[in-house]
Amino acid sequence: MFPNKPFIVAELGASHHGEYSQAFQLIDAAKSAGADAVKFQTYVPSEIAADVMIQAGPWAGRSYRDLYREGKTPWEWHDALFTYARGLGLIPFSSPFSEFAVELLESINCPMYKIASPEIVHLPLIRAAARTGKPLIISTGMASEYEIYMANWAAQEAGAEDITFLHCVSAYPAQPKDFNLCTLQRMRDMGLKVGLSDHSPGYGCGVATMAVALGAEVIEKHLTLSRNGGGPDDKFALEPGEFVDLVANCRLAFQALGTEPFKRGEDEQVSKQYRRSIWVTKDVAKGELLTSENLGILRPSYGAAPRYWDSIVGKRANRYISANTPMKLDFVDGLRPEF
Repeated sequence: MFPNKPFIVAELGASHHGEYSQAFQLIDAAKSAGADAVKFQTYVPSEIAADVMIQAGPWAGRSYRDLYREGKTPWEWHDALFTYARGLGLIPFSSPFSEFAVELLESINCPMYKIASPEIVHLPLIRAAARTGKPLIISTGMASEYEIYMANWAAQEAGAEDITFLHCVSAYPAQPKDFNLCTLQRMRDMGLKVGLSDHSPGYGCGVATMAVALGAEVIEKHLTLSRNGGGPDDKFALEPGEFVDLVANCRLAFQALGTEPFKRGEDEQVSKQYRRSIWVTKDVAKGELLTSENLGILRPSYGAAPRYWDSIVGKRANRYISANTPMKLDFVDGLRPEF
């Protein structure tokens, strides 16, 4: 599904601040930064939370419903936002928070679905998204290994074949010391495709870069036009210029990771000349014994490799060899390359 790796998602969330035009500006910023996709959130506040107060965390003291009313992306915006993003070459998709939201998103041909961290235990929602047959991305914030296993089982049972789990720390912001990125390897050991949903403070992209080096195929990060915008997501989002750095560093990390162990690039091949090899240091007559007196191990690597030293020393030359000549295996009868 992912055209590029790492596949970088600009999470737009509530960063539009309820302003229709600002939602389009965010899509423009994501495109300019080099993101592959933009992600929205699709929900009705009354269907996502009870009308009670938040007890702890960055939004403590606010009503759940008031918070979600502030952050929602109105349904009537979706079609235009998806169409605009597609026109820029971005992949638009969303996090549905109800089975009804999946139906709505299917009506505008949402190409993939993201299950948000709090919804990883909402197996009916996971099944509803999985039944579309489209790729799923599932965030694992707060989840135990068993809950991840159950989410994967539910998705597969409902027909999902392309599932990626994003390691996530559900703190806003999440501090790098709490990321426990070794979890990525554990999830890979479980046979899962992995990525990172990054809520680390907006000024850095180090955690995401390290995650790519550990095998993350997807990086999701909140994007805002200004971290001082006052929206519920702004404090842990990246501003456009910072998102440019995130994309560049993640792409560089993936390029450095490579795909073939021990493969040497062309630039390094050139440097092989600086290795040592066996050289003839004094004139050698045909039939003369080859010894440390007339051979040496010197740079450059034009002669036989040093590993052949013990095979050559003590043998007799089958020809005249002048000094300052790279020693070759065929200067001695019966010698052939080992490997």
